[in-house]
Amino acid sequence: MIAMFRLIITHTLLFLFLFSYPVVAQLAPSDNVFHPDSIKRIVSFLASDQLKGRLTGSKEAEIAAGFISDEFQLAGISPVAGNEGYLSRFNFLNNQNQVIDGINVVGALPGKAKNEELIIFCAHYDHIGTQTTNPYPGFPLTANKDSHDTIFNGANDNASGTAAMIMLARYYGSLKNNERTIVFVAFSGEEFGLRGSHAFSSLLDPKAVKAVINIEMIGRGLFSKKHNPYITGGNFSDLNKILNKKLKNQQMDSAGRIIYFKEDPFPSEGLFSRSDNFPFALKRIPAHTLMLTSPKDVFYHSVNDEIETLNFYNMSLIIKAIALGTSGLVSGIDTPTRIAKRKQ
Repeated sequence: MIAMFRLIITHTLLFLFLFSYPVVAQLAPSDNVFHPDSIKRIVSFLASDQLKGRLTGSKEAEIAAGFISDEFQLAGISPVAGNEGYLSRFNFLNNQNQVIDGINVVGALPGKAKNEELIIFCAHYDHIGTQTTNPYPGFPLTANKDSHDTIFNGANDNASGTAAMIMLARYYGSLKNNERTIVFVAFSGEEFGLRGSHAFSSLLDPKAVKAVINIEMIGRGLFSKKHNPYITGGNFSDLNKILNKKLKNQQMDSAGRIIYFKEDPFPSEGLFSRSDNFPFALKRIPAHTLMLTSPKDVFYHSVNDEIETLNFYNMSLIIKAIALGTSGLVSGIDTPTRIAKRKQ
């Protein structure tokens, strides 16, 4: 995989040598960069009835992957050599020993001075299908809002995180001043047990990956007056401190709050090991998930997880905060501590 990125970097640098472009300074994004309507457009498509819950291995999941690929191309990020454009296919056995074909969507922005060091932004785009196709008994958790609604649209889980990752690709793709190589990945197979992230992480040299920012369920807040996201496994590295320090220095919080990204308020839920950051963390990479929603959310894995339940304005603020907080990571100034070796 590192060789693949080197190939992209070589061709990109050759292109830049032949066709120079003006350097764009790293500026704090305005509120219009991550406009709520732009976020809503992406979530609305991914969470539409047309995609029938984006179950991994379905034709609808392939449509979703194609849509994300188009968004990557529009954002100006490059496909990775060795893949099918932006598509990285893999397969696995489900609990009925059936072969399931998954598709990760992968793009990269080659870095400059530190191009062999990787920063990864990721989110899973798959969900659990419909009441007739999903492999998880016992859902929905709540009564249907409509007795005829059978689709687990997954607006919050995780069309919201996928939209955030795409918006960040658009933001960094417009700047093109990243010293480190930035990799953007939309994973499938998360609902089957982090299958896509396990497959992708196995292709990487862990030492090359300096941080993984996984984004999950940022569309609904914990409480009516508390809309700050939290970071899972924050005690395993100093990534949370790095993110908050950047926000403090740039005075992003007009209310004067120093800590924007909170500590995980649900330590007993084991959220750190339940999302796509975990396969990377097992390799000691500082990999964490940024979340907003409670794991006990009433709409979690429910047919009621619809776009009408999301706060797109607050999502825009969170994505802006992620962009500001991670600016030192992509510039090569900040490097989080590695996760300590896990005891067997």
